[in-house]
Amino acid sequence: MSLLTLDVSKCVHTSNKFAICDKCVQSCPVETINITNGLISFTPSECIGCGGCNAVCPTSAYELDEFKSLNYVFDFLENDLDLITCKSDLPCIAALSVEELLSLALISPKSLKADIGTCNECPIAEKNLQIIEDRIEEVNFVLEAMEQTKSISLENLDIEEEIKEVDALTRRELLSKTGLKKAVSIKQRFENKVEAGNTTTKVHNVTSADIAKIKQKSIPDKRSLLLMAMKRAVVPTKFHTIDIADISFISQKDLDESTCTNCQMCYRICPTGALSSDGRASVINFNPLSCVQCHSCHDVCEPDALTLRNTFSLSSFFDPKIETLVRFNIKRCEECGNFFDYHGGEILCRRCIIEEDDTRELWGIK
Repeated sequence: MSLLTLDVSKCVHTSNKFAICDKCVQSCPVETINITNGLISFTPSECIGCGGCNAVCPTSAYELDEFKSLNYVFDFLENDLDLITCKSDLPCIAALSVEELLSLALISPKSLKADIGTCNECPIAEKNLQIIEDRIEEVNFVLEAMEQTKSISLENLDIEEEIKEVDALTRRELLSKTGLKKAVSIKQRFENKVEAGNTTTKVHNVTSADIAKIKQKSIPDKRSLLLMAMKRAVVPTKFHTIDIADISFISQKDLDESTCTNCQMCYRICPTGALSSDGRASVINFNPLSCVQCHSCHDVCEPDALTLRNTFSLSSFFDPKIETLVRFNIKRCEECGNFFDYHGGEILCRRCIIEEDDTRELWGIK
């Protein structure tokens, strides 16, 4: 049994109490993950280690100690494989995200097969099989829209499971530097297995170190992998536009300038830096390739000025551009000296106007 851990610094609920993301809850086949008042909890002993929660998490906040999807992808490509199956080093095909499956299809020199033959007898297939089928369908749709010749086919195969021998250390190996490292690794795996059997519920706990990590905005590894894989893709003759409902991991956005208050919350809350501004907060820029469609920026936009565009242009993959969603007329407040979005009248920021109005009311001045 693998040990499941949550990096709370990556979870959007840590920095945003308004976050509506519950993809991990919806994907868990044993329903051990819960979100209550923005706090995530799960019981390690109930987790079966399928890896589905990390694959569906926009920011890859979950991790299994015995499975790293990025390592699996690199090993798969290095060994020139063409079959994705849970009979190998994969706990479940649902442990691979759409981005990782798409990357495999783009980089691999041949079309791939995904084995779902085991799902017929798997106790978690009731939920995971549909997830696998949906992801493969999305990958193939995007590949076709990109005019790529590759695809991933679903196959109902009968494959014998690989039996792996447990590493044994001789006395000579144990005393060597490599042997000591291996011994430490075995000890860690043992401790992880003990922890995985823990029946105590793990609760979302934020430390000062987590807060520091939140400020270091970065895209998840699966997005970096996809951007690398896109360099191997054949540039299509036409950049097609697809419905946003047909792509789950990226987006393009629109912003209503007339209702945006320049509160700065959207780009401050964005975990990947897809939304950004300058030192004077005079502009809101958007980088589609950094967007993971976590919806957090929309959750904090009080006037609903920020919206998902109904379509997504695949040109963003081949001809990436940072979009300027809005520009503001910035002035320096004559009272406090801070920059603010000026809309005419006195050159006072909103805070100073409110303070002035409160003072007038307090003294009965009209």
